[in-house]
Amino acid sequence: MTHTLPRTIVLGGGSSADFSAITEALTQPGVRLLIARDDAQVLALSRAALPDLILLDAGEAHDSLALCRELKSDVLARDIPVILVLSSGAHETLRAGYAAGAADHVLKPLCVEELTARVHTQMALSALRREHVAQHAKPSIDESSPVALCVTAMPGGELLYANAPLRQLLRIDEGASTHVNIVEFYVDRAVREQLIRHLTSEGKLLGAEVEMRRRDGTRFWALANARIATYEDVPAAYVGLCDISGRKRIEQDLERSRDQQRELLGYFDCAGEDERKRSAFQIQDEVGQLLTALKMDVSLLRMRLSDDRDAISKTEDMRALVESSIRMVRSVASHLRPAALNFGIVSALEWLAEDFSRRHGVACDLQVEGNEPVLSDMRATALYRIVESALDNVARHASAQHVQMQLASGGETLALRVHDDGRGFDPSAATANHAYGLLGMTERARLIDGSLQIDSRPGEGTTISIHIPLDEGSTLT
Repeated sequence: MTHTLPRTIVLGGGSSADFSAITEALTQPGVRLLIARDDAQVLALSRAALPDLILLDAGEAHDSLALCRELKSDVLARDIPVILVLSSGAHETLRAGYAAGAADHVLKPLCVEELTARVHTQMALSALRREHVAQHAKPSIDESSPVALCVTAMPGGELLYANAPLRQLLRIDEGASTHVNIVEFYVDRAVREQLIRHLTSEGKLLGAEVEMRRRDGTRFWALANARIATYEDVPAAYVGLCDISGRKRIEQDLERSRDQQRELLGYFDCAGEDERKRSAFQIQDEVGQLLTALKMDVSLLRMRLSDDRDAISKTEDMRALVESSIRMVRSVASHLRPAALNFGIVSALEWLAEDFSRRHGVACDLQVEGNEPVLSDMRATALYRIVESALDNVARHASAQHVQMQLASGGETLALRVHDDGRGFDPSAATANHAYGLLGMTERARLIDGSLQIDSRPGEGTTISIHIPLDEGSTLT
């Protein structure tokens, strides 16, 4: 096919005087000259305009030759011939230039006839190469291919070629396929613009999942692969589409199932917390009151047995047993539902730190930064249970000497950090071995729209970080 577009030449790397002479020599009908101010603009123009030829002044040999090598390594510009403009006697630069990928050279002072002849020769060779590529590219996109294939103009998106599977996939009539723009088939055109930017930058696109719309309005998901080339001397994208709607439906069903499982887990967790709260109040109120009454009765009985030493000793034992039972009831009630949770998460964490230190003999400190966060009962309880599980893991596995808790709230996020100086572990190995305690902590964080991160290495302790988004106005001043 005859080249109907203007021949394009990019000039770069030289002085304004040199460009003036070259411009005067090459200004002809059908030739478009683009002058680049620096190396970055040479690369940008080469990618965007796909010129027929690049002229580089190699007066500064290192920069120009490095630019030549960069052009030849670029997927979009590597097939564009480069002519170097050299100073007379620059033999070393000439050899280095050809090694860098230059196609030809001209010497200063410039001879207009020589320059014009070399430029026309390289542009003719470039046109022949493009024609050869176009002729050999067409047979790979034919009606016998079972894959939906098309060629679209870059960057506009006009459909230059579409095989039968693609026309069937998009519901395009065969006669109308040459008057179609691929953009109209994208559900979200911004996605197409993002893919074009990636394709222009990288020269290819692999495994992109795109939601598309057929001519009849039905939607489907496609797996897109593309590369940039030319089609009849026009910059184009060669695109292959594979319908993956069935797979996407399975993935979406699986994701919905996971969401439902999380909702069910959240329901059971909340139900369990409600039951623990009810049991704690019942034990504290009913059993606690009964034991308190029994303690009072034992005290009255002792007063009436002032002359019987054996009976008095027995009542003292009974009183000690009742007091021990009262302490046990309070401990059970506190672990079912700490009363400190009724006064805020800070109070609850303070109680948890003191209880942990008392029971395990390991120093546990709480540091609070910012204001007291205002959390719903569900969020405060979930956060408390995560820290409780973390401390339980420290007591069971870490052999730590010190635990540091840090609570920071302010702005839009609440951050809680639990760090111990224990033996540490490999989190990936623990996950692979189904460490249900860690999984439970992670799921609890998700239930309150938070995230949990575990950082640990053998011998370096463990840090558990929890981040929870806060609603506007959810802190106390």
